[in-house]
Amino acid sequence: MLKKKKMLAAAAAIAMTAAAVTTSMSAAALEGEGQSYTGNADYIGTYLATNYFGNSAFEVSFRYESFDPNGTYVDEETGQVKTIDYNDTFQFLVFDTQWQGWDKTIAGPRGVDKTTPPLTAADLAIGTTYTVTVPIATIESKLSTGDNPSGINLQLGGVGDTTVYVETISYVTGPVVPGGEVTLTGSWVKGTGGTMKVEEGSAYVATSVDNINVYNFSTQGFVNPTVDVTVDYETAPNEYVQAEIQTQDGTQVAPYEPYVDVTGTYTYTTEIATDVTAILAVYDACTVTEIHIYDNHEGNALSVSNQSANDLIAKLQAGYDLGNAMDAINAQGEVDETATGNPPVTEKLFQTIKAQGFQSVKIPITYMNMVNDQGVINTDYLDRIQAVVDRALDVGFYVVINIHNDGGDGVPGKWLDISYQNGSSEFNAVVTKFSNMWSQIAEKFANYNQSLIFEDMNEVLISGAYSREDLTDEQFYNAYANITELNQKFVDAVRGTGNDANDDRVLVVPGYNTNINMTVAGFDEGVFYMPTDTSTDRLALSVHYYTPANFVLTGQPNDTSVWDITGTYGIEYMESQLTKVSDYGVPVYLGEYSAAFKNNINYVENYIASLNFAAKEVSAASGTSFSTAYWDNGVIGVDSTGTGLIDRRFNIVTPTGTAIIGEILNPTPDYSLIPPTNS
Repeated sequence: MLKKKKMLAAAAAIAMTAAAVTTSMSAAALEGEGQSYTGNADYIGTYLATNYFGNSAFEVSFRYESFDPNGTYVDEETGQVKTIDYNDTFQFLVFDTQWQGWDKTIAGPRGVDKTTPPLTAADLAIGTTYTVTVPIATIESKLSTGDNPSGINLQLGGVGDTTVYVETISYVTGPVVPGGEVTLTGSWVKGTGGTMKVEEGSAYVATSVDNINVYNFSTQGFVNPTVDVTVDYETAPNEYVQAEIQTQDGTQVAPYEPYVDVTGTYTYTTEIATDVTAILAVYDACTVTEIHIYDNHEGNALSVSNQSANDLIAKLQAGYDLGNAMDAINAQGEVDETATGNPPVTEKLFQTIKAQGFQSVKIPITYMNMVNDQGVINTDYLDRIQAVVDRALDVGFYVVINIHNDGGDGVPGKWLDISYQNGSSEFNAVVTKFSNMWSQIAEKFANYNQSLIFEDMNEVLISGAYSREDLTDEQFYNAYANITELNQKFVDAVRGTGNDANDDRVLVVPGYNTNINMTVAGFDEGVFYMPTDTSTDRLALSVHYYTPANFVLTGQPNDTSVWDITGTYGIEYMESQLTKVSDYGVPVYLGEYSAAFKNNINYVENYIASLNFAAKEVSAASGTSFSTAYWDNGVIGVDSTGTGLIDRRFNIVTPTGTAIIGEILNPTPDYSLIPPTNS
């Protein structure tokens, strides 16, 4: 009936404009099955293109419960009395993105679009099950409006007062739709709307004032399906704007609401799952001009094996440490990749880093609520870790991963605690959990070659005790007994997988707080030593460098924005510190260093240049390999107290980043840059 069709069109319009359009319908339970329907055009169900994409047909099994006693019905469109033809038992009506069209495909016991000979009640039987298969391509081909199909309604046809029981409605799985790039262009503003059209590839697009709905695309065969959304910002600043891709039910693929303090044209990058065939793009305070869906995959992973630790550590120079990403936690001490305002990690970020000339990337990882007391890691989280590692390896990086904030000073819920008495039940529980974690991590990456390196833990210390003078002998010796035991359990866990790649893997272990002075003190007092290893020449030592604290950190006593290259903590001090730690004949991974930006970039550049220059000099003189990894916390701005070189919102290097990266790659200390005497 025409009136009923119009009502369905309005209902579909409401559904399509909402961000949460519908939940996916499975082949086993599509809307409308298991129910009886009576009368011309009785509504059965609505099926959106975003849900049926990738399938070839609808299959409907049904039976007649009663036939119209007169065998005729009134066509409400023409007012004519017509004879019932059960070839028209069902009508599939396609509609477009403007909820127009409603052109029909008829189906009945004899098949699709049969008009002769007529099918009467005498040809059929009550209670007999009939099945009809209706190709989706046939239904969609009836749309004549020139727009994209958005969905299909199913209703009874011209059956009069006949009652039909629908036993099952299911999708017939179609052939795999091969993936292909898609590019859309146009102009769209949230709250106002606009138009987008497909310029390249196979997809449909519909826009509303709330979102851009891109659907019926395929990423089958893609390694890393990626969506780039290019936007124009005309005004700034904009706090906590939406800049995200959602699934069709409105779920955020990668929740992210950045602070945008710039104007101009920028591109956001989001990675999606390989089975996604439809997305909603939701970006406010800007104009969306392009959406690009593609496989961002390089295939440049290194093939490295049989390298000694000394040789391999040398290859890591220069390194980049991806801080405040996989290591980030929220105020409750829970893992949250975006807790500090940085977006989820993508291959595009690693490509940006690699393009600057870095050879390695460290990915600090925090586990906290993603691991239980027995050390069993959440499988979805471990998969996410693997995905991030794969993206870094894919661009040709050496990659270092560790357990990071689980032992961080002041972290809520910290469990990797070396203040417990060695041998106590409390510490034994820590050791068991730690060892089990590394067994799982090593198993997860068992087939990865030497381009992946493990570092067991980060900056473990007794809270508030940063120097030897802060600890009694008993505390110092107990702390090192714990550190040494953890380091040994780490090595045993990795080698214990019985896997050749894990036997070949280079492993990095720290001393107390990864601090050079405390590490040297542990060696010299005979309480710290490298683990016993069944593999030969596969161990390295981890240290960090944040000296002087009042320059490199913020909020310190006598906080300063200047650094004196010829002063107490100048370049000669740097060389002496690195020389001390090189004396033990173990390759050194200096996995963190930086200096906060305090509107003092000239001094920061000189500090960074001097430390990297000192590392090269000491390595050459001692024969002990050094590599450094710059700690980038993602916070940008010349007076931000951050250390960010790359604007991760848009994967672009900042001017400050360009200057500092230049000094990392080609360190040139400036001895003329001396603070004023009144500083």
